Amino acid sequence: MAIVASVRAQDIQAIAERLDLQRYEFPQEKIHVMTDRGAYLSGDTIRLRAWVVDAATHQPVSASKFVYVELLSPTDSVCERVKIHQGDDGVCEGYLLIPDDLPEGRYQLTAYTLFMQNAGYDYFCRQPVEIAGLMSLKRRIAAQCVRFGEEVEVRLRYMDLSGQPCEFSEFYYLNRYGFMKSRDGGNGEAQFTLKGKEAQEPFVLVEIDGYAKYIPLPPSHKVLVDFYPEGGYLVPGVENAVAYKMHDPGNMTVEASGELVDEQGTVVAPLLVEHDGMGVVRFTPRADCRYTARWRDNFDEFTTFDLPQVRTDATVVQVRREGDSLNLRAVGARAAGSLLVLQQRGRYVAQGYESLAIDPSQLEPGVVQAMLFDEGWHCLSERLFYAAGKELPSVPLVTDRNDYNDREHVKVDMDLGELTREAGSHCAVAVVDDNAAVATDGNIYSNLLLQSDLRGYIHDPGYYFEQGDSVDAHERGRHLDMLMLTQGWRRYDIPRVLKGLVAEPQYPLEVSQVVTGRVLSEFRKKPLANAEVGLIIPKLEYADVSTTDSLGRFSVPVPLMPDGVDCVVIAMNDKGKKQINLELAEEQYPENYYLIDAGSSSGLTANVQEEQAWRLVNENDWRHVRLDELVVTAAWRRHMPSVETKRYLTADDIQKLGITSVDGALRAIGVTNYEKVNITIDGEPLSDIYFTDTETFKQALTMTLAQTDWKNDKIKRIKYAPFETGSDYDLSDVSIADGFISMQNVDFIDFRRGRGGKVSVNFSSKAVTDKVWKEPSRYVKIAHPMGAQQPVEFYSPRYDQGDCGIEPGNDLRRVLYWNPSVKVGEDGKASFDFYASDAHNTTYAILVEGVTPDGTLVRSTRQVTKR
Repeated sequence: MAIVASVRAQDIQAIAERLDLQRYEFPQEKIHVMTDRGAYLSGDTIRLRAWVVDAATHQPVSASKFVYVELLSPTDSVCERVKIHQGDDGVCEGYLLIPDDLPEGRYQLTAYTLFMQNAGYDYFCRQPVEIAGLMSLKRRIAAQCVRFGEEVEVRLRYMDLSGQPCEFSEFYYLNRYGFMKSRDGGNGEAQFTLKGKEAQEPFVLVEIDGYAKYIPLPPSHKVLVDFYPEGGYLVPGVENAVAYKMHDPGNMTVEASGELVDEQGTVVAPLLVEHDGMGVVRFTPRADCRYTARWRDNFDEFTTFDLPQVRTDATVVQVRREGDSLNLRAVGARAAGSLLVLQQRGRYVAQGYESLAIDPSQLEPGVVQAMLFDEGWHCLSERLFYAAGKELPSVPLVTDRNDYNDREHVKVDMDLGELTREAGSHCAVAVVDDNAAVATDGNIYSNLLLQSDLRGYIHDPGYYFEQGDSVDAHERGRHLDMLMLTQGWRRYDIPRVLKGLVAEPQYPLEVSQVVTGRVLSEFRKKPLANAEVGLIIPKLEYADVSTTDSLGRFSVPVPLMPDGVDCVVIAMNDKGKKQINLELAEEQYPENYYLIDAGSSSGLTANVQEEQAWRLVNENDWRHVRLDELVVTAAWRRHMPSVETKRYLTADDIQKLGITSVDGALRAIGVTNYEKVNITIDGEPLSDIYFTDTETFKQALTMTLAQTDWKNDKIKRIKYAPFETGSDYDLSDVSIADGFISMQNVDFIDFRRGRGGKVSVNFSSKAVTDKVWKEPSRYVKIAHPMGAQQPVEFYSPRYDQGDCGIEPGNDLRRVLYWNPSVKVGEDGKASFDFYASDAHNTTYAILVEGVTPDGTLVRSTRQVTKR
């Protein structure tokens, strides 16, 4: 009875205070990313704007100073990663360069802060990105995949844009385990058979004469179905709702129908898949009966599944919509006296005993969690539902006309009205040509109100927020409730919170860039406390000193650095002796997974690709050079596919291209992501090699200068340098250590791309004889922290100032305008302008998204016609 009295004493304020305390101790972040469009070509640039908001209020926050954006392939590999600095004004803009040899397919754009690891990768921002290969501008790879039991037969057609077959010299296919198999060439057609694990994968990577593409594979004949009783259990004597979702091993939904039968084989209800593999059946279970779902799939085969057992001891919460009201009630064994608690994004909404009626229009739009508790705060049941809440704001976009001619000025005005009266509001704007580009799949509503509060990936979340008539809206509402029945909310463990057990974050906020590591004693290799660690950044002329803790760990803050800047680190014990065992911590990134459906229909249709091809061929602007057709009569040189391509530079190449550093050489051979690339110089790892005499001395001396006043102790400190030097060295030049690696005596650089990649740099015999390269210093380490990306401005021609160097008829831009930060005045008004291109008979899609300082989400679209 004491427990009962304790529970009864809980009131609204007590429950709300515990939820508030949890959010105070462990605030969470969400990210929404808007891109300039949704489909690209290899070699394109993805322009993006990210908003970091408080997960509970959606108000912009800037506690995490850095946002990481990754381009993830269907093999879970990170193709590109950038680090973007978020300023105090909340503007977080950047870009991502797509490698020009990236295979064609459906990729995943992922954005997160390091602090978001506390909630888990399920809550990272994800959106699909369609990428077409450059070869698709002249060729096509069409695939027909047929499954025969545990094998898949793949037939490929290689053709030109008109559909005529093309001859090819060779083709390859590669599975996700890295095993590659090759086949001979042919005339327009190729085929192969996948077996075992290869046949169970959702895709296979093929390459024909350098044209690489991910091919989706058909699912297994076996139908997989998950059942989700409302509230978690089937309870007897009352109508139950059971949601179900069909899927295959690759998470590609299938459409089928079936029936629900009891133990006697009597059909209780039909089972119909309504949307995205989901459906719901309502029936009244009997306590002494087992129920089975019997399914006939698309292959005319029957599969049966047992539903969960009916529980006479269970209690569940049910949600029913009646008119304009939402009615929640507890049913089952312990319904009497049970407590209903509603929370939304970690904030208290309402509570009541046994039943509760609420007006959804009074709620904020988004996911609401209903939980049912007994007297001891044990959670009996939970149910998610979506509250449409207050109507999402509509921001009109007004143009001076509805249609435009070549290069005419387009001015757009928008008025946020009462949505904002605060300084600091800004929106991102993208204008794309509908004929040559695909609008972004990103949707600030579906992401921040739906996807970011649910675990896993939701296919086409924007569908639930489409505008339409009342019938369509009702259908989408039913489908959205099916989604709620099949998902889970786990940002906080609410039952533990209401018991007074508050969770704390494991990962800290990233408020600045730091270099970390530890120092061990020279002989016993024990953690060395109170060691002095000095750091110098020659390019920035910056130095700082830190001290190790009792575990030998150190953390040295560094200023905001652009990517590609190195830091020199040296350690000394408390007696001033340099320490050999200095270890630098490697930067850690969260484990990430490809959660996008690789087999979903592509927005990059054949018509769009053909339009892009025509524009690239006819465009003669500042980005392209048009060449006459070149006919090669030499024999075809066999090559490995792009997944294993060898690239190299000779000494002559290095001289002709004017390459002066290994970094420049790597860029020249296409290495843009160094994290998984192993670099060796004359067989030794790059991290262990210490450059030329002069540069090494500069680093060591500069490091010494960071720790003492060298003018008063010049001779003594120079003796501490790891390399000897003449006394006539010009000390005024010590801060110009901006090119550590000389290419003067490099003989050959080879890059082999595969699982990770390997770069080998070999020096000529003269380089070894002259001892240009030395053994590494035992006392100095070089840190290579990932720097922040420097923003670049999107170029949009201003034809009021002339032709901008673009001849009439040659302006065929796909993205007309991109501005990640359009300032909104305190009167709620903003405007932007751009100039029409020379493309004819098309429409421009204008998309505006943003978040006001008070957390109001803004989204608006408009189309104008281009004659």
